[in-house]
Amino acid sequence: MEHFGQTLINLDTQNNVLSISGISMMEDAIDFYKDVKDQIDNYFKTKHQLLTLVFELSYFNSSSAKQFIQLLSKLEGGKGKAIWKYPKDHIIMYDRGRELEILVDVPFEFKGI
Repeated sequence: MEHFGQTLINLDTQNNVLSISGISMMEDAIDFYKDVKDQIDNYFKTKHQLLTLVFELSYFNSSSAKQFIQLLSKLEGGKGKAIWKYPKDHIIMYDRGRELEILVDVPFEFKGI
């Protein structure tokens, strides 16, 4: 899970999963996540299946959180769900996932790993 200093993003269109893992603390999160938002938009233009957004982060900053809200909002209206993976011994990361869950109308599943 630990990918120190980098954010790894993978869109697996065969399995309908977009995963974001590692650490997300870039200065310009808006620019960094623009391509991801575009990928989600293009996914829904070409596929008419639910998308699962999997987060497996060890840290993220507030500017990344704002982008996560925008990513998650693209799944509202029954277009997908989120899986929030967090280290079992890291209650702060669990709480941060719960905070995101409150802000969007997307089903969340929490998995301690």
